[in-house]
Amino acid sequence: MKRILTIGLLVGIFVFPGVGQAQGIEGGQRLWSIYGGLGTALQKSGLEVDGKNLSWGNIGGELGLSYLYFPSEYFGMGIDLRYAGFQGSEHYDETPGWWYRYTFESDFEMHTLQLMAAGRINLNPGSSVRLYIPFGAGAVLSDGSMTYTWGREFYSYYDDTLYHEDCYENTERAADVSFGWYAGVGLEFDSNGKITWGLEARYNSFRYDYGRLAEDVRGALLGKDTEHSYISLVFKLNF
Repeated sequence: MKRILTIGLLVGIFVFPGVGQAQGIEGGQRLWSIYGGLGTALQKSGLEVDGKNLSWGNIGGELGLSYLYFPSEYFGMGIDLRYAGFQGSEHYDETPGWWYRYTFESDFEMHTLQLMAAGRINLNPGSSVRLYIPFGAGAVLSDGSMTYTWGREFYSYYDDTLYHEDCYENTERAADVSFGWYAGVGLEFDSNGKITWGLEARYNSFRYDYGRLAEDVRGALLGKDTEHSYISLVFKLNF
């Protein structure tokens, strides 16, 4: 236990040497940030395949770049650009036949590119460990895609092996532009005079029109213009 504590202390000293030294944020400063993390959807999509309401984002990742200018130590404004990609529901179905067993698979994905006006409220700007509220609103370019694969499986009488072959594959894609916004909470730590780091949790919202994507969907269209929201947690490095 003592060794673990010693190693942790040494890592903290060499990796984050400035934590604990009060630096804070002052009016007139500029802040560039790069960040990346994970997200997950809070609701299902507007598509139903074989009675299953598909999720548009079981798990996803996002990368971003932002710029903020602080006219005062309590408030910053700027711009935020980020990309997010989500893996949605996978669906599998099979139908027995006389010789073959026929299979059907669908795979749903959602990708977004977001450009937003951004803001930030610093609750304790003079501290070396700062709590703040990030928010933003702007345009979201969404790209939804559904890949369908029809195949068949059969057992060989010679070696009792199950063989699978894909007979046909098709991908439907449709892009949409909507208004989106986010708000959250962040915790930031000073490392040295030029670099800070932190964690940020966001609630994100945008809309997607399933009308074009659902033209050839094997199933039902539950909702055309559907609100999507997800929670993301990202690690930020600030300059």
